[in-house]
Amino acid sequence: MAIGFQPLQAQFMPDSMPEAPDEQDCGLTISGKVLDHDSRVPLVGATVSIPKLQRATVADEYGNYHFHHLCQGSYTLKVTYLGYEEETFSVKITSSTVRDLQLHVDSRQLSQVEVIGNRLSEEAQSSGTISGRELEATRGLSLGESIKNISGMSTIQTGPTISKPVIHGLHSNRILILNNGVRHEGQQWGAEHAPEIDPFAASEIKVVKGAAGVRYGADAIGGVVLVEPAPLRDCVGVNGELNLLGTTNNRQGAVSATVDGKAAKLPALSWRLQGTLKRAGNARTADYYLQNTGFSEANFSGALGYKKENFGAEVFYSQFNTRLGILKAAHIGNLTDLYNAIARDRPEQTSYDFSYTIERPFQDVTHHLLKTKAYLNTGDAGKLEFVYGFQRNIREEYDAHRASGTNPELTLDITTHTTETVWEHAPLGNFSGSAGISTIYQNNIYSGRYFIPYFRNFTAGAFIIEKWRKDKLQLEGGVRYDFKKLNITKRERNADIIRPEYNFNNISGTLGALYDVGYHLTFGLSATSAWRAPGANELFSDGVHHGSASYERGDRNLNAEQAYNFEASVNYYGNQRLNGKLSLYNNFINDYIYLAPVQPATLTIRGAFPTFEYKQADAVFKGVDLDLEYRFTPNLYLESRTSIVRATNKDLDDHLVGVPADRYNNMLRFEPGTIGNIKSLTDTYVALGGTYVAEQTRVPTKAEQDYMAPPAGAFLLNMELGTTVHFGKQPVEFGITGNNLLNTSYRDYLNRFRYFADDIGRMLLFRVKVPLSLGGNK
Repeated sequence: MAIGFQPLQAQFMPDSMPEAPDEQDCGLTISGKVLDHDSRVPLVGATVSIPKLQRATVADEYGNYHFHHLCQGSYTLKVTYLGYEEETFSVKITSSTVRDLQLHVDSRQLSQVEVIGNRLSEEAQSSGTISGRELEATRGLSLGESIKNISGMSTIQTGPTISKPVIHGLHSNRILILNNGVRHEGQQWGAEHAPEIDPFAASEIKVVKGAAGVRYGADAIGGVVLVEPAPLRDCVGVNGELNLLGTTNNRQGAVSATVDGKAAKLPALSWRLQGTLKRAGNARTADYYLQNTGFSEANFSGALGYKKENFGAEVFYSQFNTRLGILKAAHIGNLTDLYNAIARDRPEQTSYDFSYTIERPFQDVTHHLLKTKAYLNTGDAGKLEFVYGFQRNIREEYDAHRASGTNPELTLDITTHTTETVWEHAPLGNFSGSAGISTIYQNNIYSGRYFIPYFRNFTAGAFIIEKWRKDKLQLEGGVRYDFKKLNITKRERNADIIRPEYNFNNISGTLGALYDVGYHLTFGLSATSAWRAPGANELFSDGVHHGSASYERGDRNLNAEQAYNFEASVNYYGNQRLNGKLSLYNNFINDYIYLAPVQPATLTIRGAFPTFEYKQADAVFKGVDLDLEYRFTPNLYLESRTSIVRATNKDLDDHLVGVPADRYNNMLRFEPGTIGNIKSLTDTYVALGGTYVAEQTRVPTKAEQDYMAPPAGAFLLNMELGTTVHFGKQPVEFGITGNNLLNTSYRDYLNRFRYFADDIGRMLLFRVKVPLSLGGNK
C-alpha cells in the first residue's frame, strides 16, 4: 500500500480570550505529554489545540505541551500528529491540571481512501463507512449496490435494475436512510422501491448496524444508512469535478458534474450545484438478454450555506427522476404459463437483442427533497440545530396487461414534512451528549387501481443521549419516546368507505460500553432497542405489486414490532500487519412482520402472479460480521469480509423466509502508488478477488412453501484497477471495476425475479474523474 501523508501545519492563535468574571480564577494551566498509546514514546511536534479558544501549540522535543492563562471550566483538546488518528479529549479544570494525551497509530491513513472497518472510538454499536477510492469504485451503481460489500450488508433485488440495502437480514421499513441529514421518505415499503438517492452526490456513506431507535427514531430496527455529501467550501474559490462512466453488459453511460464555490466578497456564503444523467439498456445474463430491463435517470441538486462564527444556515434541494423497465418475463398472462415459467431454467423467449427501449411494464419515479437547516452556538451551553425537510414522491406504474393508453394504471403520491431540533450540550466534565425532538407528517394518495389505501401518518418523538468518557473507558446511554398515529381511508369491496385509526407509542433505549485495553485492542458491548409500527401496506395491501410481479395481501390486525439487539465486538487496530473487527449480534424481534409466499398463485385481469401474505411471529436474528486485513508488505495486503445471518421463526420453531445466505468477500490489493520513475502516474492500484455467496439451505419447511427452491451458491470473480495521470498540472483519475469476470450463470436468493431469470453476467465499469480548479483558492 502506498501510504501518502500530508504535511501538518500548526496554526498559532493569539493567547487571548474573553474576559471572565472577577471571582473566576483565570490564571490556570493545563499541561502534559503527547504520547504513543502503546509504546508511550513522546510524539515530538504533535499539534494540540483548544478549538473553543482558537488556541494551538506544538509538543516540544520531550513531547510536552502546555496552555496558560485558562479560566475554570470544561475544554475539548484536539490532537493531531502525522501517521496517528486524530483524537479529542474532554477535560474540566478547577485548578492547574496535568493531563497526558495518548494517540493511536492510524495504519489505514491513505492518500486515496479511508476503508471501512476502522476503530470507531465514538460509538459502541458496530458500523462501517465507505468513502474515497472505495466509494469511487462503485460510481454508477445504485445506493444498495454501493454498500453491499460492507460486512453485514447485502441487497434485496428486483431484477438487474432495482436493489435496496439489507442490514443483518432486515430491509425496507426497518432500515432508515438519512439523505444529507433528512430521513428519506418515499414508498420505501416496497421491496422493488429502491431509494431515490443519487450516490454521485455522496462523499461518504456510513452504515450503523442493528437497532438504533434512540437517535434516529421509530423504525430503525435493522439499522441506519447515512448518505453524506461533502461539506460546503470553507475557503474562497471555485472548484469542480466531472465524472464519466461507461459499462459493458447493459451499455450504461453516465455523466455527473459538481461545482462549488465561495466568493471573496461574501466569505460567509458557500454554494454547490450537482447533476447526473444515466442511461442503460437491456442487461444480459451469462447467456441471454433480459428484455425490458433498461433504465434512465436525470438528477440534480443545489445547496446554499451561510456560516458565521456562532450561527449559520443551509438550504438544499434535490430532484431524482428515473424510468425503470420491469423484466417482461415476470409478467405472465395465465397460471399455466406462470408455473411453466418458474419451472424453466431460462425464460421461454431469450432471443432478444440489446435495446435501450423501455416498454410496458415500467415505472416512472420522481422524488423532491427540500432541506433547510439553521444552527446556533450557545457558548458554554453548547449548540442548537433545527432541520426541516419537505419531500414529495410520485410513483407511476404502467402495467403490461390491460394497458389503458398512455396513462399509468396506478399513481402513488406521498408528501412528507419532517422536523428535528437537537441541542448538543458542551462537555460537562467527562460527560457529553445531546437531546432533541422530531416530528413527521405524511399524506399518501393514489389514483388508478387499488393496492394500498389513502393514509395520513403523524409521528412525534423526543430523545436524550449521554456519553461518559475517561481514559480507556467510554459508557453511553439513551432513551427515546415516540408516538405514531395512522389514519386510513379505504373503500371496501362492497363499496363501503372505512376510516380506521391506529395509535402506537413506545420507548427505545440504548446502553453501550467501549474499553480500550491497549496493545491495539478494543472491546465493545451494546444493548439497544427499537420498535416499528406496521405500515399501511402491511395492514391493507390487496392487489398486484407491480414492480415485484406479485400479488400481496395485508393483515389489518397486525401489532407493532419490538426489537432488542445485543452486540459484542472486538477491534484489533493500528497493527502494521494484522487488523480486524469481529462483532456478534443477537436481535430479538417480538411480533416480526414478514411477507410469506402462499400457494396457489393468483390470477387477475392483469395476469398471473405469485401470491404473498403478511404474517407475524416472534423471531430471532443472530449472526457474525468479520473484517480482516493482513499486510504482506506496506503495498500488498489482503482484505476479507464475512457476513453470516441466522433467523428463526420462534412461533413455529422454523427458519424464516427471505434471509440472506452466508457471504464471503476477499480481495488481494496491490497499491504501488507510482510506477517506476514515471512521475506523471500516481495513486496506482490493482485488486483481484471475489465474492462467494453460499446456497441458502435454511428455509421454512413447516408452514410456508416458496415457489422455487433456493438457488445454488456462486462465486463471482471481481477486480479493480486504476491510476491518476497528470497532464501538466491537471490530474485525471482512471479506473476499471470488473464484476463477475468469469461470466458465471447464477441466481441470487434475494432477487425477487429469481423465479424467472438468471442474474447479470460479466460487467466492466470504466470510470474517468476530472477534478477542476475553476477559480483561485485562498
